[in-house]
Amino acid sequence: MALGWIFIGGFIALVLLLLAKDEYYDRQEQKKRMEMRAEISWPVVINTDRHSFEGRTVNVSASGALLCFTPELSLMEIVTLTIRPPVRGALKITAEVVRTNIPCDEDDSTRRGAAVRFIIISEKDREFVSFSVFDHLQQKTHSNQRQEKKVSLHT
Repeated sequence: MALGWIFIGGFIALVLLLLAKDEYYDRQEQKKRMEMRAEISWPVVINTDRHSFEGRTVNVSASGALLCFTPELSLMEIVTLTIRPPVRGALKITAEVVRTNIPCDEDDSTRRGAAVRFIIISEKDREFVSFSVFDHLQQKTHSNQRQEKKVSLHT
């Protein structure tokens, strides 16, 4: 009889642990989606177990990116990215595909996108991406402010 209660208690503890784990991962995912994201187009080489192909980033954050390319990737597929920003050496990143089949190119309907979450990225590369996103957004803000001043001066 006591053994039965031990199994029941263990089962309940396991279920609670799994629920807590799911809650933790949900919160981590929401936190990552709130990171700053900028529309930055960098060339990228995407390597999978099957093949390698080229594309570009559509937008980037420190925790992931939206990629645009021709072949399709599978949900939860692990890929290796070689992102080539124009101002420094290539970024080598391992990422997981979290969304697929996203329209990404208005000029070419055959090009589809995939959202990836960075799994393995060096701290140096993550800092570079963060600073690049910040700089891009700051430049965009200053550009918009200049345009607003020109409009207000002419009216």
